[in-house]
Amino acid sequence: MAANFICTRDGAALFYRDWHDGTRTGKTIVFVASYSLPSDMWADQMPPLVRQGIRCIEYDRRGHGRSSDPGSGYDYDTLADDLAAVIDTLDLDGITLAGYSMGGAEAVRYLTRHGAARVKRFALIASTLPMLSAAPDHPEKRSA
Repeated sequence: MAANFICTRDGAALFYRDWHDGTRTGKTIVFVASYSLPSDMWADQMPPLVRQGIRCIEYDRRGHGRSSDPGSGYDYDTLADDLAAVIDTLDLDGITLAGYSMGGAEAVRYLTRHGAARVKRFALIASTLPMLSAAPDHPEKRSA
């Protein structure tokens, strides 16, 4: 397990951990934590998954845990772009993207902004979803 930081396009430093068995091959799961919790919320899941040969990536969203607090960028689009920075910087492909609570909403927004080219599986765990915007085919806004 290595502790590192990824710099986003607006200069936020995102803390992440890369849990693996030394090979960094095989299945990879990227974990997106709940609002107000650091990525440590996933700590109990990491060792048994790594023992099964699964690479696990967890990160602290901006303003949480060990990541920097740039004072802005707490909208879903920017948070999804931060997730893209993690996935792109680590050059991850064929991942399982797992989001818990608000982390699920960020994962959904990631897919709508960046596509599913790097995502093989998708898991929403007790998730909220981003608020739907009004559109010609959906004139009424609703929050999930």
